[in-house]
Amino acid sequence: MQHLTLFHSSDHQSTEVTDLPGLLASEDQLFWLDLRGPDDEAMRLMRDVFHFHPVAIEDTRNHEQRPKLEEYNGHIFLIVNPVSMHGDHALDFRELDIFVGRNFVVTVHADEEPVIKQVQERLAHTNRSQMSVSYLLYLLLDATVDGYFPVMDAYEEAINRLEDEAFINPRQQTLNDIFALKRELLNLWRVVWPSRDLVSNLAQPHVRGFEDGNPAEYYMRDVSDHLFWIADMITTFRETLMGMIDLYMSAVSNRLNRVVNRLTVLTLGFGVFAVITGFFGMNFTRTWPDFENPMGVLFVIGLMVLVGIVMAYVLWQVDRYYKT
Repeated sequence: MQHLTLFHSSDHQSTEVTDLPGLLASEDQLFWLDLRGPDDEAMRLMRDVFHFHPVAIEDTRNHEQRPKLEEYNGHIFLIVNPVSMHGDHALDFRELDIFVGRNFVVTVHADEEPVIKQVQERLAHTNRSQMSVSYLLYLLLDATVDGYFPVMDAYEEAINRLEDEAFINPRQQTLNDIFALKRELLNLWRVVWPSRDLVSNLAQPHVRGFEDGNPAEYYMRDVSDHLFWIADMITTFRETLMGMIDLYMSAVSNRLNRVVNRLTVLTLGFGVFAVITGFFGMNFTRTWPDFENPMGVLFVIGLMVLVGIVMAYVLWQVDRYYKT
């Protein structure tokens, strides 16, 4: 099934695909063609109508690529990765391929893409005098980058929660969550870092392929600032997680020390009990108090209770020391 949507710069109305050759030849008409798939018809349009480079066309069939920018004769080709989050902070990266020429923008994506819908909504409220290839490309990149911010907010909340857990109640699951979050941040970094280079190249004064009198750098600076801010956040989050691992190990070590100290005090207590009971269990005919003394048993029991109270006090003082 063919999924084609065509927007006209003059009225944002849908246009028939058969009008493409005329629009391409026009000097003052700007249009945006959105392709899903791509299926055989979309491949034919890219090959026979737009004459895109075969390498770029082949890239549209592989939907597992990272951001990049390629310049060809008469057009440029970009790959960007919109992202969404699902489940336990697992990232879902998608691929959006963008061809940009003198008076057109062609987008290619495998499934329904939220970024396309967002840009369509913004175009409905855009002044026609603002429309240009550079501006349309800016809208696509800006919508893609804006999708990273909810992800960063979710990561910030998760890091704050893990930080409290690592300090108050460190568990093995806490450590597992920290490492899982580190892996997701690394995956996000692998997308954000080349995206920074991509946008920085587009922000150069002269980018071959779509010089439309509305220089791209004026728009790309805004996207570049957002990407640099996101990259700084990722770096900060990764450093925070590394510190949390150290905090977790310290908390676990502290908990282990408390357990060992408690066991040590208990061992000393039972050792004293053993000494007391062993003393009265020795093979002597006379001892103190005498075996015939009616208060002897009570004396021994009271002595062991006194020792237990002393040991409990010592254990309490040890716990107070580690809590402070």
